[in-house]
Amino acid sequence: MATIGAGVSLRGMEHEEFHYPFNLAAGITAADVGKPVALSTTAANAVKIAGDGETVIGKLVVVENRAIEGVLVGTVALNGGFKFSTTGVVAVGDSVQGAGSGNVKALAAANYALNMVVEVGTGYAIVVFK
Repeated sequence: MATIGAGVSLRGMEHEEFHYPFNLAAGITAADVGKPVALSTTAANAVKIAGDGETVIGKLVVVENRAIEGVLVGTVALNGGFKFSTTGVVAVGDSVQGAGSGNVKALAAANYALNMVVEVGTGYAIVVFK
């Protein structure tokens, strides 16, 4: 969402054409919406909540527990400006990786091919994926 009168914020600037369906790892619930996700290698087209040191590929935006069909599916936003909770020091210009528990932390060296931090606040960072 853009902020008028207080500068520019890229928080919430999601591009719905980059929302994709994925199988979700067991244990993911609606409470995990908004958390960073990583690719899961346990199944095709699957994601999990990003663990410590894992590459973040996007943000979980929808969870659908289709228990009657035996599947847990969801939608992941792969492009946009996402607000993630942080662990440790994260600064504008950093890139992030998973920190576990639904948080992100700074990579040792920025890699803008992955993502870039464009705004920080107390306990959060706005991270742009392109």
